Order: sequence, then structure tokens, then C-alpha cells
Amino acid sequence: MTEISIIIPVYNVEKYLDVCLNSVIMQTFKDFEVICVNDGATDNSGKILEKYALFDKRIKIITQNNKGLSAARNRGVQEAKGKFLTFIDSDDWVSPIMLEKLYQNIKKNQSDYVFCNLTCVNAKTNQQYTWDFLNKEKFFTQVKKNYFCEQDVSADIYFQIHTTAYAKLFRYDFIKNFRFPEGLIFEDSPYHARCFLSAKRISFDFNPYYFYRTQRVGSIIASGDNRLKDIFKIIDMQESIFKEFNKFDKYKHYLLTVYMRDVIDKMAGANHDTKKEMFELLKQKYSNIDYSQYDRQIIQNEKMVQFYQKILQMNFAEFEKFIDNLLKRNKNG
Repeated sequence: MTEISIIIPVYNVEKYLDVCLNSVIMQTFKDFEVICVNDGATDNSGKILEKYALFDKRIKIITQNNKGLSAARNRGVQEAKGKFLTFIDSDDWVSPIMLEKLYQNIKKNQSDYVFCNLTCVNAKTNQQYTWDFLNKEKFFTQVKKNYFCEQDVSADIYFQIHTTAYAKLFRYDFIKNFRFPEGLIFEDSPYHARCFLSAKRISFDFNPYYFYRTQRVGSIIASGDNRLKDIFKIIDMQESIFKEFNKFDKYKHYLLTVYMRDVIDKMAGANHDTKKEMFELLKQKYSNIDYSQYDRQIIQNEKMVQFYQKILQMNFAEFEKFIDNLLKRNKNG
């Protein structure tokens, strides 16, 4: 039986696919299969996959009509034969030691999954930085072992760990019945919530083994299109998961302010028509909140409540001008 299954969804990434696949076949850990799900690519991605599959028999190609990232990942999980599983996006790449290090970690700690940090690489400028927002001093006052579970940590720790499906190695039996929500973007967030709340042991390696390409031309986020509205459905879905696990009261204070920030971030990059639709959805969701039900200190420290109380009094034209000015100030430092 194969030890690790690597799931790589592929859609119109001919410019980046070689780098991704080369980083996989050069792994120091060798006992793996690569399930590349060709999600209806219309460029040369399919031909590139065929070339690599001829070279390395561990690479398996599944071709389907375009259904989106979630459906491609779900199909990959369905076909996986490994005891462990990891996701890699086809425009990213990984360190040659990532599988070896994460495999050693998850075996040693008998964890349900292990996460590592990411190196973010700007696709336009090639500038790099490590994605590590965890307050390690606070984290290690709560976590005394090489692993932890949700009950061991305070609510704010959850929001400091990256929510991505990639940069993690999962025990297959742990996640085999979990699914990414299909037909939506920002699909990693509810998946991460279910994993985090379900796990009995989560281990960690703070080295940045995964290289994530940001600001890529052609990405959904960069396009600013109508799918950015999915953030509202994702928020509702994630809240439902916390309620399912009876954890909503513990996390709701941070959920409120983090989601508020997420919505504004997504709206800032949206085109005019999408931004207008999102503004109406924003008003529907946040205009009638009873803030007395929330920890006043937490939501005041985050500043987002005051920010929203201001913008909810605006009409759309005023809001759009406000956001444009805010972006200009941020750009100019």
C-alpha cells in the first residue's frame, strides 16, 4: 500500500505546472502516488501531465469536465490509495524535504494531521516572506507537547493557524469522509474548521516547506469577479460547523471580527458590479447585530465593529469612494 497520496488539481496552469511537478518528483521521501486531476484544462496543462506520467509511473491522471477546485480535490481523495494524504495546488511548489519531514512528524506524534508554515512568493515580483502569524509565546504556554487538540488552546489560536488545505499532511482515515464544498471559492475555510474541531491530535512543524504563489494573473481573486460573493456563503457554512460541534460560543467573538475583515478584503478587490452586490449582502448580514452578546473587549480591540458602524451608514457610492481612498492610503504606506 502506498504511504502518501498527493492530490494536485490542475486547471490552465501551463506556465507553472513544470515547477510544481518537478518539486514533487524530487522529494527525498519516495513512497507516494501523485493524483493529478485535470479539471477540464483548455491550455497545454494536459499535455504536460501526460509527459510527466510517461516519465514517472507514480503520476496518475484523472480527467474530468471543469467542476472547480473543490470537486477536483474531492475526486482526488476518492481515488487516493495512500495511508496519508496531502494537497498541493498546481501553481505552487514544495521543498524537496516536505514529505519526509511531515511524514516523520505525523508518525512520531500519531497525529490526525500535521501542518507546516508557508513561504509566500509574489508571482509578479518574486518577493518572498514566511506566512507565520502564530503567537508562539502564547501558543507554547498552552501547548506543552508536540501535538494538541482544539480543547487545549484559546479561541484566538485558531485564527493564527493558516486555514489552507495545503501545507498539511493528513491521516487518510481521518479525512476520508470530509468534503470540500463544491461550486464555491474560499472552500478551504470550512474544511479547515471541520478538521481542526474533529482532530484528537494536531502536530506542527514551523518550517516553511510549502511555496505559495500570490498575485497570480488569472486567479479568481485577482479577477475580482462575481464569485467573490461566495465569502458570505462560506461564512454561514463555517458558523454552522462551529455550532455543530457546540463550539460557536467559544469562537463567535473572533469569528465576527475576522469575518468582517475578510468581507472587506474581498470587496476591495471586486469589480464595480460585484462590489455593489456584496455591499447589499454586507448590510443584510451586519446591520442588526446585537453586540451585547459578544465580548466587548475582543471586538473593540479588533476595531472592526467601529469600522462597520461607520460604513453601514453610507450609501454605495460613498462606500466605494471610501474603500478606494483606503486602498490608496495603504498603497502609499
